Amino acid sequence: MKRAWVFGVILVLASALSPVSAQGGRTVIVPENASQVVELIRLGRGTTEHAVYSPDGATIAVAGTVGVWLYTTPALNTPTEPPLLETMGVAEAIAFSPDGKTLAVTTEDGLQLWDMATQTMTSSMELRRTCEALAFSPDGSLLALNMGYDGIVIWNMAANVEQGKIAATMQSNGAVTFSPDGSLIAGSTSDYKVHVWRTADASEAALLSGHSGYVYDVAFSPDAAALVSASYDSTVRVWDAAGGAELAALVGSDEQPLDEVYSLAYSPDGSLLASGHADGRVALWDMAARTLRAVTGPQVGDVVDVAFSPDGAQILTASSKHQVQTWDTASGAEVMGSVGHSSYISATAFSPDSARLAIADWDENVWLWDTAARQELNFTTPVPDMTYTGLRNDTMLAYSPDGSLLAATEGFTVILLDAGSGSEVRRLTGCNGTVGSLVFSPDSTLMAIASSAGLCLFNVASGELSAFFASNDWLNNAVFSPDQTMIATAGKDCTARVYGLP
Repeated sequence: MKRAWVFGVILVLASALSPVSAQGGRTVIVPENASQVVELIRLGRGTTEHAVYSPDGATIAVAGTVGVWLYTTPALNTPTEPPLLETMGVAEAIAFSPDGKTLAVTTEDGLQLWDMATQTMTSSMELRRTCEALAFSPDGSLLALNMGYDGIVIWNMAANVEQGKIAATMQSNGAVTFSPDGSLIAGSTSDYKVHVWRTADASEAALLSGHSGYVYDVAFSPDAAALVSASYDSTVRVWDAAGGAELAALVGSDEQPLDEVYSLAYSPDGSLLASGHADGRVALWDMAARTLRAVTGPQVGDVVDVAFSPDGAQILTASSKHQVQTWDTASGAEVMGSVGHSSYISATAFSPDSARLAIADWDENVWLWDTAARQELNFTTPVPDMTYTGLRNDTMLAYSPDGSLLAATEGFTVILLDAGSGSEVRRLTGCNGTVGSLVFSPDSTLMAIASSAGLCLFNVASGELSAFFASNDWLNNAVFSPDQTMIATAGKDCTARVYGLP
């Protein structure tokens, strides 16, 4: 009998120590199999810094923190991953060559050239600094790179060398563009001016003054007669490309106000101009009459990139909230939107039963991801009532040990959500300073918050502040002892402090 009892204990211990199937059929990670851990899924496709059509309109390239995604135009919302050019660094700027065979990409490491047929990188070269805007000449022989205070570098594509340089202090995130015949290059400088240079010898052809804010985009009309510029001063200005005289200032009205302008695009026939604004709207301007024809949107976030499809039937936009969308030019209705992209991920937390993963991003969203289904992040609905609540400082998420609550920070406040529905239960207010760390007590009844001012102890059920202990400097961490008799903190004043009942 004794042997049978001992044998049973051994079996229990063996099963506890060996890899077993956990929730959802997954295998428990133990020292014996830790070296076999692999990535199961990447949630989110990164940011959307730029979006452009290929010359034939069949592909939309989206650049961001993961690399460059290549979407087919009717499939922006596909849950399956499109082809990815892994640029090994944030893709700061992208441009297709006029024949569509090459994609130029800049990252913090330099310039990369990708063959679109094989989707392989054919060459790379270091740059003196990060380039946030670039453009091919119409014949594809040259590539202009905005190097900020280092001016504009002109790259010879055939020889794969720097051919020349335009000395200027450029607006670092402002566009550069060639005239339709390639003889001129336009760009903006940090003093709010638009310059036009001759490509052949880098001499200045025109200086355009009139904006009172940074100029983010410039574009020549298809017939090369006009140059337009988009500015933070909420105006689009139209200039005579030959003489440099200002022809018009396109602005909103009391009935249709328009905010700062970040992006511009002419329709292929030159009859329309699309301008992307900080209020998430795209304005369509009749360029013959120079009047506002229609306003599309709003979409979420500022419109940081805009482009017409090669046939002019659709408009492509990319927003600061990392959405890529296409719109019908005639009606202004949304045609398609991208999924899977998100801002910088700031915090993650598993529920106690491992069934959900809570994810917070810098765009003020909290997502509840089903760990069994493993679908793409943006196919999951964000937690209701948590969007646009100022969660930019959200770097912490925590489930209560009983799994009933999810806590998220909002700078100076901790919000308690129902872990099942995502609805707000209550807010823990009154804790001085910025939240640095938060933790539930083992029995889920208390919450300790370490802040820049000290330690706060809250009653979870009532939301009341039970106690506050000031510190000389920012607290980095707070933790309950497993038996819930003590709370320990770690501070920037080089002390660890322990609190408990006397």
